[in-house]
Amino acid sequence: MAQLAEHPTVKQFRARETTGSGSARPQSLDRERLRQVCLDAGADDAGFVEIDRPEIADQKTDILWLLPKAKTLISFVVRMNRENIRTPARSIANLEFHHTTDEANEVARKIVV
Repeated sequence: MAQLAEHPTVKQFRARETTGSGSARPQSLDRERLRQVCLDAGADDAGFVEIDRPEIADQKTDILWLLPKAKTLISFVVRMNRENIRTPARSIANLEFHHTTDEANEVARKIVV
């Protein structure tokens, strides 16, 4: 099996780094800039929480199991249509929940890209 360093994509990436022609990566993310990325992705609001906060201490083990290097979490919200949720017709309310979940997933995808 070929070594990872011999893969054409890895060679191309390292060549760009060596020549300086690759795009420079930011060393850290500014809170306001990251919030704007979330809003531009379609979130109605966004905020951040450190994983060391006492309020989420009971979840820290699970967070670090999934994301071992995580230091901060992004929390974003997507609005739901209030009238569709309040309607007695369960099918309409269910559709609104499903639609909003799909929209939240799409926002998350845009944020990480």
